[in-house]
Amino acid sequence: MGKSTLAQYVYNDKRVEEYFDVRMWVCISRKLDVCRHTEEIFESATKGECPRLDNLDTLQGKLIDKLQESGKFLLVLDDIWFDDSNNQMEWDQLLAPLVSQQAGSKVLVTSRRDTFSSALCCSEVVFRLENMEDSQFLALFKYHAFSEPEIRDPQLREKQEEVAEKIIKRLGKSPLAAKVVGSQLNGKTNISAWKDALTIQIDNLSEPGRALLWSYEKLDPRIQRCFLYCSLFPKGHKYDIEELVPLWVAEGFVNSCNMSKTMEDIGRDYFNEMVSVSFFQPVWEGYTRTPHVMHDLLHDLAESLSKQDCFRLEDDKVTEIPCTVRHLSVRVESMKQHKQSICRLHHLRTVICIDPVTDDINDVFNQILQRLKKLRVLYLSFYNKSKLPESIDHLPQIPNIGKLTSLQNLEDFYLQKQKGYELRQLGNMNELGGSLSVKNLDIVTGRDEALEAKLHQKSHLKSLHFAWCCRDDVSAEDRLHLEVLEGLKPSPQLLALAIQGYRAVKYPNWLFVDSHFQNLESFSLADCSMLEGLPSNIDLFSNCCSLVLKNVPNLKILPCLPASIKKLKIKICPLLTFISNYELGQHDQSENIKRTDHVESELASVYEVSQPPTIFWKLIPLIDTGTSSHLQTIGNALGRWPGEILDVKEDIIKAWICCHKQRIRLIYAGTAELPLVLPSRLCELTLSSCNITDGALAVCLDGLTLLKRLSLSKVMTLTTLSSQEVLQYSTKLCNLKIKECWCLRSLRGIRAATSLEHLRLASCPSLELSSGAEIMPLSLQCLEIRECMLAADFFCGDWPHLTYIFIWGCRSTPTLSFGSLTSLEDLSLYYLPDLCTLEGLASLQLHSLVLTNVPSLTTECISQFRVQKSLQVSSSVMLNHMLSAEGFTVPPRLNIIGCKEPSISFEESANFTSVVWLQFYMCEMRSLPTNLKCFSSLTDLQILHCYNISSLPDLPPSLRRIRIVNCGLLEKSCRAPDGESWPKIAHIRWKDIDSGVVRNYK
Repeated sequence: MGKSTLAQYVYNDKRVEEYFDVRMWVCISRKLDVCRHTEEIFESATKGECPRLDNLDTLQGKLIDKLQESGKFLLVLDDIWFDDSNNQMEWDQLLAPLVSQQAGSKVLVTSRRDTFSSALCCSEVVFRLENMEDSQFLALFKYHAFSEPEIRDPQLREKQEEVAEKIIKRLGKSPLAAKVVGSQLNGKTNISAWKDALTIQIDNLSEPGRALLWSYEKLDPRIQRCFLYCSLFPKGHKYDIEELVPLWVAEGFVNSCNMSKTMEDIGRDYFNEMVSVSFFQPVWEGYTRTPHVMHDLLHDLAESLSKQDCFRLEDDKVTEIPCTVRHLSVRVESMKQHKQSICRLHHLRTVICIDPVTDDINDVFNQILQRLKKLRVLYLSFYNKSKLPESIDHLPQIPNIGKLTSLQNLEDFYLQKQKGYELRQLGNMNELGGSLSVKNLDIVTGRDEALEAKLHQKSHLKSLHFAWCCRDDVSAEDRLHLEVLEGLKPSPQLLALAIQGYRAVKYPNWLFVDSHFQNLESFSLADCSMLEGLPSNIDLFSNCCSLVLKNVPNLKILPCLPASIKKLKIKICPLLTFISNYELGQHDQSENIKRTDHVESELASVYEVSQPPTIFWKLIPLIDTGTSSHLQTIGNALGRWPGEILDVKEDIIKAWICCHKQRIRLIYAGTAELPLVLPSRLCELTLSSCNITDGALAVCLDGLTLLKRLSLSKVMTLTTLSSQEVLQYSTKLCNLKIKECWCLRSLRGIRAATSLEHLRLASCPSLELSSGAEIMPLSLQCLEIRECMLAADFFCGDWPHLTYIFIWGCRSTPTLSFGSLTSLEDLSLYYLPDLCTLEGLASLQLHSLVLTNVPSLTTECISQFRVQKSLQVSSSVMLNHMLSAEGFTVPPRLNIIGCKEPSISFEESANFTSVVWLQFYMCEMRSLPTNLKCFSSLTDLQILHCYNISSLPDLPPSLRRIRIVNCGLLEKSCRAPDGESWPKIAHIRWKDIDSGVVRNYK
């Protein structure tokens, strides 16, 4: 035992990783399936999905090609079984692609037996794992049995040590048995529980089943049921706690007697208990959530104990399913031949589809749903709501959601003026947890009706969002809003509170009660037109980490914020003004900001490129309604179609400039200093559509040594970023976004921000973007520039860490130089009418390239690009120029986006065998290229928002997934069973054909 663990150490050893060009790991277990295991070898080699090929020879040919191009490989075949029942020919078939590959390649095999296929050629190089030394085995057992908590009673610890030495003599030196039994005894202080383990006797090292059964019998019966349920998933399955726990709850396996915990929390306790006794083992893959796996022997135990209740349908050769089965999982391509067998399972409560089926879902499930009256769980994780079987409508419906008193998750509750949708429906739903958004509060008649929701009793709720409809007339106070909010008092356990569309001048009294919301971590106001300040109860924010204020147009003063605030967002608060003391009365500074001749010309220039012209939208919130009659000009213009706006651009620009000058006069004519002083622990700051001067920004940033993210948007009072003397203390600032600051002319001290990695500049037409390497910090990795003016030398010089450049809608010189960008990996160019050539392309080895609407780019320039992973273009002409260039290889991902050509064709002589993913997005073509069959490795085809395409050409047999969204004519053609294109996709397992509804694949 311990063979897989030892193999993992070898597989992950750095020396092994460096020696082999590609490493593959495939678990065989008891049953060899040549096709499936060849697919798994291919997927392990490519780190992607295997193309769907019905012909094994073709599949193995692709595997041979992959291994030949990859160099030396290591293949681990874990836990193989070979005996007389195995077909020697099948092993020969599986291993055939590995023969005669590059010298130095290796195959590592682990097995519980010493009988092997002759094709493995390993009879003389078998390494038999010897039993562990007694001291080593005892140390392994103690590691799991005494991991935590620490035993403070020395006499108890001594007795446990004595029993431990006796226990290990009965475990046959099986590492798995030592791990499972030790984990089961961990933390148990009753010595009789330890002595009970002495009943275990394992004689055969390869069969530690008695120890596993003993550990299973010590589990709580409710956890036992959850463990057996896991046998529905195949060996090697990666169990996700967020996927498995809801299934346990739905099956009724989770005890709900504990009133202080939700059923999901109790289910997670069950899962964690199985982890603690080593029935689950974590697998670190770098994801946010760590998946877990189950040892094959534990899976065998679950199968043997649940064979009357649980069944996995994995083989089309299966003709009968035991009539006692209550839980069924399906992993076959088609269910048509099994449909009648399933319908005869009168006790069936569960159907879990591990993978999608090729059949039409209505045809498959309608009869099943109608005949199986006891069905409790139907798990189809790979289908979106619009694809559910029509028979779902015939399942029992509950007229009023308030009857679901055990419901724990209700993200959105929309109030309506009809029975069953009133606030009182929430009254007895005290198990609700997580987040709840209550919308359409306008229809609530008063405080008494609001009290019927009994929100103060819902202690499991962590986040609440109250929303009134946002009407056009927001200038009038609505006192009813205050009454309603008074009746919606939440529980003290609330962590996050958001109020939207509130139109009362005052806050409810419960926001002023000391210590009521001591746990509040997040507070948000949005579209609250009448509020002039924040709640005066400073204790409300004593533990608050996040404060968001969005579209609070009458907000004039921001109070001193508590030290706990780490995230502050202020958006569309036009009366909120920050100015430093030395700037008050500064006539010269005022005149400097009011100088807008350069702004006028540069705005007009960028305005011509913006597609659609977004740069002037949302102007009105930036100006006080009483400052200028020119607002009517702006408002009328913005109400036109984008094409019509261009005709009146001069009027819009002049109107805005008049408004802007008047605003600056008002700000600098003030008499009182209004600084923005923020807590020193602030990590994220967003200022948008408010007023802050250059000096006030310097005061604000000075001392924010923990600031990581800074966003400045639609701040028309800024002319320059803060100096190096200020920004030198921003040692953690890694992300900076400056957007629509039209008067900003200089980034000034930005080079002092030595940790800055991501910089986004958008719609700053006055900004001088030249000699970028001299002003930018050397740490910069990602740079995004939209609707700005680019000088020819901006990208010249040394950018040692810059890997990503995105340029959209900019005016530029005809030539830009990229010669020193040796680290550049991803380049995206959109809507650049002036750009003709890029210098230095020969030195670039790009991972991804985007060329969309760059009409003046020369053929010579286009032919110099070399791309390794992903290419996106908007013209087939441009693509064919690349394809005809000597040495150009088509990358694995190819995207045609926004192509306006009525028809396109791909270069016939081009080699498309490397392409695995192909997308057509918002193209005007009437048909797809006819030579798609040349894409012999294509696995994923996506056609999105292509309204003129009416049918599919012949598709390559390798295709595994097809996704068609918002393509009305094509969707009709692909409709089962009579659509013209349906026969071309009927065999494809992963199909997503939808009118605008996008779903995620599993």
